[in-house]
Amino acid sequence: MDIAKLKKAALHLGLLVLLYILQTDVFTHLRIASVCPMLLPIAAVGFGLFEGGLRGGLWGIAAGIFCDVSAGTNFLFTIYLCVAGFTAGFLSEFVMARGFPSFFVMNAAALVFGALLQVFPLIVYHNAPPAPLLVSVLIQAAYSMIFVIPLYFFVRRAARPRGSA
Repeated sequence: MDIAKLKKAALHLGLLVLLYILQTDVFTHLRIASVCPMLLPIAAVGFGLFEGGLRGGLWGIAAGIFCDVSAGTNFLFTIYLCVAGFTAGFLSEFVMARGFPSFFVMNAAALVFGALLQVFPLIVYHNAPPAPLLVSVLIQAAYSMIFVIPLYFFVRRAARPRGSA
């Protein structure tokens, strides 16, 4: 294996672990209206956007496993983040440009969809009232969107091919 590929893999793993620690240990203590921001979906979509569908899907699987472990869910985030990363990569190759506007729009859609997936069982199986849950979906998506701008630079830098300025 090439040293450059090994360094890039170590950088990706380091970013994955750092975002996981921030999401589960730091931001769980900084709740707004009892919701925490989701950072790993932002990175999965970003790596899909900048590195293509296959790598975005693989990054989504890794990030999803971390999210499922912390949330106590069975493959919900693994499947969702794999699809989100792959879809972002597919759209970036055929439909959207690889820049900040696309990063922002794709993350907004992915974060709202991910929050809806979290409340779907409560609405359907437990007959919870949908209005307060949908408000929490919007709050979680908006809170997470605050981190799109700073994470854009980290994800873009980590996804940049070796030797580019």
